[in-house]
Amino acid sequence: MRSEERSGIIAVVLILLWGTLATEPFRYFAGIVSDGIMYLLSKVSVKSGGKISVLVVSIVLVFLSVALLKLSSGEIGKYIAPIGGSLALLVFLIRCLITRTVDVKVTVALMASVVIFLILLLLKTERILVWLSDAFILSMGAYLVSSWLFVPISKISAKTGKFFFPAFRSTADFAAPFKGIISVPKIIWGIFFTILFMLPIIYFVPGRRKA
Repeated sequence: MRSEERSGIIAVVLILLWGTLATEPFRYFAGIVSDGIMYLLSKVSVKSGGKISVLVVSIVLVFLSVALLKLSSGEIGKYIAPIGGSLALLVFLIRCLITRTVDVKVTVALMASVVIFLILLLLKTERILVWLSDAFILSMGAYLVSSWLFVPISKISAKTGKFFFPAFRSTADFAAPFKGIISVPKIIWGIFFTILFMLPIIYFVPGRRKA
């Protein structure tokens, strides 16, 4: 299967199941990358959740996605899933130690994913690892689609909120800081930035290894 077809299938699955346990390793990975960027920005006095903050986070996530898409064409591609899963689990465990709270479902989902990734790596099942690596890479794009588009849509009314719950309940509203700027509703800003940030990722998806 060509890389663009594979990525299309993965993107649809991620977006439809975003925020559920089925995609928890990928959602958590994208979330900790976003949180890490937010944390670094706060250290240079950039307001967390403000216009500058969400734009910088989005740009960095797009840059990382493109960089990993390029790297995934080579031998390192099969290691992206095990590394991404291990990183997500490590950060989760550190947070559990700091807060002294444990989400059992998330713990099981992250630990099981790491075990599966490592087994697949030992068995040298490169085709499956390519799919999983793409899922980690595209999780950052799914995070942006959710943050810029689906979360604002879910807040339009109670009906839309119920429709998008629970798939998008765990993602921030990146369009919120732009509400009312030049009298443009935040949902329009969300659509604009979603398209803007997805174009580079979509551009670099084709032409990679088949699986």
